[in-house]
Amino acid sequence: MTCDLAIKGGLAALEGGPARADIFVSRGVIRRITRPSGGNPAAVRVIDASGLVILPGLIDAHVHYNLRLGGRKTTADDFNSGSAAAACGGVTTVIDFTGQGAGVPLEKGFRARLAEAEGRMHVDYGLHAMVPAWGELSDPGRQMKRLMTLGVTSFKFFTAYEKRGLMSSDSELLEALEFSRRSGALICVHAESGGLIDILTDELGRRKFRGAEVHRLSRPDFTEWEAVTRVLSLAGQAGGRVYFVHLSSGVSARLVALARARGIKALGETCPQYLTLDESLFRRADGHLWATCPPVRTVKDSAALWAELGKGGLSVVATDSCAFTRRQKDSWKGDISRLPMGIPGTQTMLPLVYTFGVKRGLISLGRMAQLLSSGPAKIMGLYPRKGVIRPGADADLTLMDPVGARKVDFRKLKHNTDYSPYQGLKLSGWAVKTILRGEVIAENGDLCAPARPQGRFLKRGPSMLPGQG
Repeated sequence: MTCDLAIKGGLAALEGGPARADIFVSRGVIRRITRPSGGNPAAVRVIDASGLVILPGLIDAHVHYNLRLGGRKTTADDFNSGSAAAACGGVTTVIDFTGQGAGVPLEKGFRARLAEAEGRMHVDYGLHAMVPAWGELSDPGRQMKRLMTLGVTSFKFFTAYEKRGLMSSDSELLEALEFSRRSGALICVHAESGGLIDILTDELGRRKFRGAEVHRLSRPDFTEWEAVTRVLSLAGQAGGRVYFVHLSSGVSARLVALARARGIKALGETCPQYLTLDESLFRRADGHLWATCPPVRTVKDSAALWAELGKGGLSVVATDSCAFTRRQKDSWKGDISRLPMGIPGTQTMLPLVYTFGVKRGLISLGRMAQLLSSGPAKIMGLYPRKGVIRPGADADLTLMDPVGARKVDFRKLKHNTDYSPYQGLKLSGWAVKTILRGEVIAENGDLCAPARPQGRFLKRGPSMLPGQG
């Protein structure tokens, strides 16, 4: 029987471990996986993957496209450019966020965001629901339950940004985590101690501290792990599921791992910037270009994060991709309150994790596939449709060159920016082909059909915690 696509001879990251395999696809779904054969398969298209690694299509579970920050500030990447960068980086699914204001019904925010993305996405996508100002929502539990029926099963809360109306109180987080226990919803938390950060920022302002070092000094690592500790206590009391986004501190990572060992349903995500960059960048004259929340930290923190990724203490690598141009970043003029926080990241996620993690022996190839594909698929309610190479799964596949190396150059990336935080780094593990539901959508860093975005909205189910499935 003739299939639509056959991928022959690659080293496939299968659930049982990497193995040479032939993969056969029809109607956008993986139909068969066999040992490599020397014959010519009956297929409309055959891809010779000899010398390449075949990964389940990568999932970036944390991106920000067309994010409005107030004061007419919007991220440089819109849905088109951000998802183009994703596709060219081997990412086949991303999860963005709703962006409604305080008191706006969650479903209204969801439908507005869905309308923004529709027809503009080059990869499949889901949405996390932002929950600002819990107390201003009418029956928030009922609203969250309604969104879960629409395929949005994760909800984001903040322990910072009180002045922007985003910060949740401990009592509100406890209510949300109790709802999580009853419903299976995933409570995502941006864990930074907003009150402490505000105090430190004001103090540094009085001292007239100059340069990007003020960013690091206003957000020391204890402002993260204090919030992590507090939320873990609430999660243990409520019995709900908590997922910490963009953890930057080694202490935070160890706290999450210890909590899960004690039976608390806690999961952690970190990002390539925290694994590969360090705080010395803030001493540069242009150090503000690397400003993110939380900030990149020490080499010791990076090592601790890698260790927890390897041991299973952390479950996901995502990017928090939030792109700005140099002009947007430069607009801060030394005022930390005006500095746009975020960097582009999706297109460089795979080569960074492969080069700094797999090639250095910190994680295995199979573990990388878990962190970038099956882990986020399970936690975000997409497994086994996404994140895995098995019959019946969507034929989302990333063909990676494990040997060839090239330098990062922002001019060759699809992010709508005029710099890269990784500019000049020589990396291996670039995606050479990205396949979405059986169709090649990107090759060697370029889209195959840029005028024809094919991404679909994904309705997600409940999270699967580590050890399930």
